[in-house]
Amino acid sequence: MNLDCELKKVETIAQRLQRTQGFSVGAITSVPFCHATPAAAYAHNVSRDDYQDLSRDMLGLPSISHKSDPLPGLDVVLGGGYGEVTNDGAGQGQNFIAGNRYLTDEDLKRVDESTGSPTAKYVVAQRTSGVNGPKLLADKASHAVAEKKRLLGFFGVKKGHLPFQTANGDYQPVLDVKDAEVYSEADIDENPTLAQMTEAALKVLQEDPDGFWLMVESGDVDWANHANNIDNSIGAVLSGDAALEKIFHWIEARKAWEQSLVIVTSDHGHFLHLLQPEVLTDK
Repeated sequence: MNLDCELKKVETIAQRLQRTQGFSVGAITSVPFCHATPAAAYAHNVSRDDYQDLSRDMLGLPSISHKSDPLPGLDVVLGGGYGEVTNDGAGQGQNFIAGNRYLTDEDLKRVDESTGSPTAKYVVAQRTSGVNGPKLLADKASHAVAEKKRLLGFFGVKKGHLPFQTANGDYQPVLDVKDAEVYSEADIDENPTLAQMTEAALKVLQEDPDGFWLMVESGDVDWANHANNIDNSIGAVLSGDAALEKIFHWIEARKAWEQSLVIVTSDHGHFLHLLQPEVLTDK
């Protein structure tokens, strides 16, 4: 992860803009926030699966790659990973701690400003039972702005991602090679959408007069394609489109196209096998 063939650390675009231009930087995803693409925006590691350590780099904590000189950390980190508890540290380093696969309780306390720690820099919006996720995130974003703090959002359902909205937006995924995911009312209510995460991130990042860099990833399209699930795949594309719309509206409202650059790309292509494509047009 951002290491060259000699295992030397490579500076990412986000790191360079943060260092040389004073930009605020952020990463948003619909999958665990320290998964491959958002982590690649900022972290250094010999393994993309060393999730807990990748999260440390992203949050400006000492890590295996930055033991005595931690990175400054991202200003906005929003994504999944909540609720994924395990004792299995396969793929992670020797400093793996049983518990949440992606972010340890100890590290969360170290960055959460509500703990009162003088080194904590983040207002934390974490999925909470009985609390509406979109409102929670919006309120925490406003609090981060008021207190001039960073913003960390930690949400998700089982397996760590946000709920698949599906092609028709009903959050009822069809059966696939990995079975069909089933969501409770709480799963839907207690999690924001990627578009709502984008709004929250822009609210915080726009406060920086020097400018900002933001990566937004509809990462669950990859997970849907791994399962050969076209329903979830289409829904993931639409959720990404809704997030992009929020960005365009933000730019338009400020007439800021001359000062803005939007790049839409993928990190890789993917195989999707349709055995009976004709059923997609059947009435």
